[in-house]
Amino acid sequence: MQVVEDEERDEQTTNEGGTVGQHVDLPQREDEQRHDHAELEQRHHVGPPHERVAQALLDCGQPGGLRHASTTRSLRLGDGVGRRHVGHSVRHRERDAGTVPSLAQDDRYRAFSAPPLADPAWLDSSRALLSCSVNMSGSVDRTACIDVPALPLQLLLRREPAWVDAAVVVVTDDRPQAEVLWVNEAANRSRIRPGMSYAAAQSLDAKVRAGVVGPEELDERIDEIVDRLKGFSPRIEAAGRPRTPLEEVEGAPGTFWLDPSGMVPLFTSFEHWGHAIRQALDAMGLRATVVVGFHRFRCRALARVRHGVWVLEDPAIERKAAGEVPLRALTLPAKLRVGLDRLEIRTLGQLLALPAPDLRARFGEAAAYLHTCFSDGWTPLRPKVLVDPVRTTKQIEPPDDDRVRLVFLIKSMLHDLMVELADRGQAMTALLLHLHLEHAEPHEERLEPARPTLDEPIVIDLVRLRLDATTLSSPVREIELELCGVKASSGQLALFRTQARRDLDAAERALARLRAWLGPEAVTRSRLRERHLPETSFDWEAISTVGFADPKVVGNPLEQELPKVEPAHLVRRLLSHPLPLPPLPTQEPEAWLAPPEAMHSMLGPYRVLAEWWMTMVKRDYHFMETDTGDLLWVFFDRAKQSWCQQGLVD
Repeated sequence: MQVVEDEERDEQTTNEGGTVGQHVDLPQREDEQRHDHAELEQRHHVGPPHERVAQALLDCGQPGGLRHASTTRSLRLGDGVGRRHVGHSVRHRERDAGTVPSLAQDDRYRAFSAPPLADPAWLDSSRALLSCSVNMSGSVDRTACIDVPALPLQLLLRREPAWVDAAVVVVTDDRPQAEVLWVNEAANRSRIRPGMSYAAAQSLDAKVRAGVVGPEELDERIDEIVDRLKGFSPRIEAAGRPRTPLEEVEGAPGTFWLDPSGMVPLFTSFEHWGHAIRQALDAMGLRATVVVGFHRFRCRALARVRHGVWVLEDPAIERKAAGEVPLRALTLPAKLRVGLDRLEIRTLGQLLALPAPDLRARFGEAAAYLHTCFSDGWTPLRPKVLVDPVRTTKQIEPPDDDRVRLVFLIKSMLHDLMVELADRGQAMTALLLHLHLEHAEPHEERLEPARPTLDEPIVIDLVRLRLDATTLSSPVREIELELCGVKASSGQLALFRTQARRDLDAAERALARLRAWLGPEAVTRSRLRERHLPETSFDWEAISTVGFADPKVVGNPLEQELPKVEPAHLVRRLLSHPLPLPPLPTQEPEAWLAPPEAMHSMLGPYRVLAEWWMTMVKRDYHFMETDTGDLLWVFFDRAKQSWCQQGLVD
């Protein structure tokens, strides 16, 4: 296990009658970065993977201490007086015999000491874990958890930087009885706890500062973080705002899971990859912890009690370290948290030592779900689908600086972007205009309408006003437009469709002229019928009016990850009437068809029996592949003893 930076996370505080909260103190980020890089240069040699895993498994089986070995490892040791040290490299046979691990030193950890090595069940699970760890170079999937602690509080302090040294709380709304959700270190020293009302907090500290971080602002900032993390992994999952106790167990806003697969060749190591993520978030004014491990929920638990970057080399070490995480560091429902504390179950390892059915019977589904999340098992990543931005560019040759011509050029580009945005079911919230000048730096503008819109004249008017008030130092050689959108209402989409270039009235006038020229049955459309024979499975009906297409969604919705391999979809195309074929020769059947359509193979038969109430129709359908690659759909009519081609397959 490589500990890049290890500081104890500021203590999380809770109130028995309120919701879960956290107080944090934001240290100077420059000191953290210097400490991170210093620790990174002093990593210890930890031996081959199989030695580390085997030693970790043996250690887990010794409740009273560690087995003697010559392997150098990074351990959590006690010093005899209750203090704990993390990350010191020691050699077991050289350490003081009176120094024992904190697991055996503290009475709180005795409840979940591992069973002895003689237990067959423990041996079986150990062998499986050992096999999993030895093959981790090729078969074990890595996962990474990025935790931005107390994200609403960090956002509030970023909005109000003058409050850094004051007592600050985040409340639900702007009223005296609003509930306190998050508190910083200064407010915690004043005995202000999450779950209190703002009036109660003011009675403890009259100078406490409060602010509201609304759901819309929080979601917007989470999207900004996801956009920044896209440069480090294409598969990102963000924990949303919990709405149920089960979702509250999974995570809180500010928790992100990334797939680090394939990142080592780009960043040379997981440590450098993690530091790059921290620096990117630090540039946004956010402090974060990065843990790279194997189990998503254990990584999250470790991220709640650490700072910096932590890379776990073995699943066994990850499991052992996660067992020491106190439950107060996790986001748990208040009732569950208080009930477990009364039973003196204060660590994750103690909780996992209890049977899941008993937890469900005593504390409900939330406790059982918590046990399931942190137990052995694989939980798939649910990444957010990456959507290409609505963007277009156009070169201007020769470069031009005339405002009128630029506005008309932008208008021609805007329409196609609006159509694409409407096809996604969104309305425009902002227009990003990038003007690349010929002999100067690019000029950028951001235009926002009063409300999300799909009305092109409103946007063009904003562009015209902005360009009239802008002085360009050089002619424009390229224009780049990008639209930002949000989900639009059905009324907005319907209004945009009526304003589209497709003129339904003009289409109906054109069809009326066709009917007058070719007859009333000239304009028809097909309608499916419940029939067995292909040529009778649809009818042609005349149409008098036209409308916009309303396609049905087929397959997976966009919110879900598409399967890696999808079967090819084939389409059978019917002929207007079955085409008679010559009899199948008994010798050289591959020369059945006229050259160059020589038969290569045939699949079937697929028998169809239809119209039994009239004249029984018996057909044997076949799919015939030719040497040219064509796939013909043919059948043999048993009543007429003849072959016909029904159609072909694309």
